[in-house]
Amino acid sequence: MTTRARHSRHRRPGRPREESTEQAITAAARQVLADKGVARMSMEHVAAKAGVAKSTLYRRWPSKVELAVHAVAVTFDDIEVGDHGSLAADMRSGIEEAASLLRDPSTGGAYAALLAESARDPEGVGRQVRESLSTRLHALVATSVSRAIDRGEIAPEMVDVDLLADVVVGSVMHRSLVTGVPDEAFVDGLIELLADVAYARLHRAARLQRVARAAGPATWAEPAAQPSG
Repeated sequence: MTTRARHSRHRRPGRPREESTEQAITAAARQVLADKGVARMSMEHVAAKAGVAKSTLYRRWPSKVELAVHAVAVTFDDIEVGDHGSLAADMRSGIEEAASLLRDPSTGGAYAALLAESARDPEGVGRQVRESLSTRLHALVATSVSRAIDRGEIAPEMVDVDLLADVVVGSVMHRSLVTGVPDEAFVDGLIELLADVAYARLHRAARLQRVARAAGPATWAEPAAQPSG
């Protein structure tokens, strides 16, 4: 995922109604998930809250788990990874938007419910969360890093994108779900910490280059010539 996809101006008849129905369903699913958790969530609950027939849900999602994962994951599609001129600015924007989404009780509560169920069922719910939700969140970080590499701001070998995404996403989620609201001070602190780590890496790389240049090219001593005769 790069930047958020723009909606086409040319839509087939009925498309706005379909989108409105899906939005109502996913909003209802997040609320039911936050209130009841995955185990007690049912398609009947969601259909009733969304004001649609249960068959409408099953045409889109074969199971409540697939609906639950989709309903949370799709909220993060609304995050637009804009070009703000630097990796720090891009990351700040993305983190602030993600934090804002998680401050919403239904989104934050639904995400927490999915994580709890993932721990109980790592190969079922956990796998779907990794394939859908985690992939989306990692892609947001990857887009910011890719843009920074294109600018010449950082070198590709300097960043392990998956590790950076784990640090960023994990920190925001932990803050949101465990230790408190990810407010502006938290976002500032996280960006500052990441910038300090990046600077330290740059400084270390530059020092190693200076050492290598000072050492000069490696040479091998030729064996002494043997006296003739």
